[in-house]
Amino acid sequence: MPDEVDLLVRADFLYPMSPGLPVIADGEVAIRGDRIVHAGPARPAGHWKPARTIARRGSAVLPGFVNAHCHTASIVFRSQTDDGTGGVGLAGIAFRMEKDISDEEWRVLAEAGCADMLRSGVTTINDIWYAPWHLADSVSRSGLRAQIAHKVFDVRLEELHRGDYTRHAHIGEARLKDGVAFAERWNGAAEGRITARIGTHATDTCSASLHREARAEATRLGIGMHIHTAQTVKEVAVIQQEQGCGPLEYLRDIGMLAPDVVCAHLSYASDADLDAMAETGARYAHCPTIYPRRGRYPRLDVIRARGIPTGFGTDWMQNDPFEGMRNAINVMRVRLGDPDYLPTAEALWLHTMGAATVLGLEREIGSLEPGKKADLILVDLNGPHLQPYYGDHPALVFYARVPDVAVSIVDGQVVLEDGRPTRLDPEAALSALDRHKPGWSRTLRSLGGRCVCCG
Repeated sequence: MPDEVDLLVRADFLYPMSPGLPVIADGEVAIRGDRIVHAGPARPAGHWKPARTIARRGSAVLPGFVNAHCHTASIVFRSQTDDGTGGVGLAGIAFRMEKDISDEEWRVLAEAGCADMLRSGVTTINDIWYAPWHLADSVSRSGLRAQIAHKVFDVRLEELHRGDYTRHAHIGEARLKDGVAFAERWNGAAEGRITARIGTHATDTCSASLHREARAEATRLGIGMHIHTAQTVKEVAVIQQEQGCGPLEYLRDIGMLAPDVVCAHLSYASDADLDAMAETGARYAHCPTIYPRRGRYPRLDVIRARGIPTGFGTDWMQNDPFEGMRNAINVMRVRLGDPDYLPTAEALWLHTMGAATVLGLEREIGSLEPGKKADLILVDLNGPHLQPYYGDHPALVFYARVPDVAVSIVDGQVVLEDGRPTRLDPEAALSALDRHKPGWSRTLRSLGGRCVCCG
């Protein structure tokens, strides 16, 4: 008697990313409800009785990309901080403009950003930013899976470009209060697809007391934390001057680091900082696209050798997992002079199972195995840039592109089909962006941005 399932996905190649399983030719994934019941070689005809079948000639199925660190609505700054001395555009343009972006504008940006994530093959995000309630609403409607944190700090970010680190307790109190309220409202929402975190923005933009209060609230709520650390020379210098140690040592010493903390960047982390990470079990989100643009690449080999759980994220503005994997491989091989470092299968693991582990979701997502959540993507292999396609990991990681992502499935639901989100209106989102672009352009130019469009 045929086995009834809700959805059957068939492909020429299956990349399960589960331990010990190679790429499988002529593979399939059978889904019942929001769970995988089979992921492996195609069963004989008549074995399944699916309510729906997705079968594309010339395709590969793999876990959806897990984005361990991102800012979904940051697309407003695309191209405006990519050239110039690393970090200058961040403090001199982005931080100074963020305070003037309205709640409604963040809503529009979150909507467009969610469409971008889906189109890129990302099925899970870990986001720390402004107006998280708007992002949560867009995530809920789009079908994405997300961990979301409100950005908490007690300095005036717009004054950091002057080196002004004056603490304003009322700012920190208000932002932490909003972050807690967001977590209490949205944690577990969207049928469990949304999880909240508490997000202290960075090591140097929160006082020790604010870090401790945030840690206490996260513990009380039973949720994790998310922070930028060892990201810039200035941050490391400030912490060294104030605390006499590195940023990760400092976070360990004030009791903030733990296995439920996602630390992004580590670009300037010392050996002692990495020891602090390893000692506490804190987890690392590595964002390989942004680092080459800023001229400083973290010591990925040393970090992983310490046993620090590591996964890939996109950071901001360019949400392209394929480019990220290629950047990581190419940079590290050149840096080490080792053409064998970071094989493509490992790079893909870092953007699927590795990132899921960083988020504490390794038992639910990141690989295609029976019992796990049905989060997967289908990649169209018919483009001339992919042919002839031999099915090995280099064929996918080195040659696939974002436009090749044809179908995305989250919790067993099709959320992207034929390259288009099924639950969002991308044209409406882009039209809304266009209405705001003149105002953004004027502000960016006034801050030293290089936009040449109207406004």
